[in-house]
Amino acid sequence: MWMHEHYMWGFWWLFPLLGIALFIALIILLIRAFGGGAFSGSRKEIEELRRELRELKEEIEKLKKQGN
Repeated sequence: MWMHEHYMWGFWWLFPLLGIALFIALIILLIRAFGGGAFSGSRKEIEELRRELRELKEEIEKLKKQGN
């Protein structure tokens, strides 16, 4: 009869485990949302920045050739 009154007695560890899993998932989502890197911008923005960087490198090469 003691087991019927405390049927959850053997599963006490489940609640902290679920809490820790939820906490870790939230931290991962926050890092992805607010962290820098590839996760912060859209693909279009990243491609625009790459194109802009390419153009700047070409402009630097032109200026180097003009200086010589």
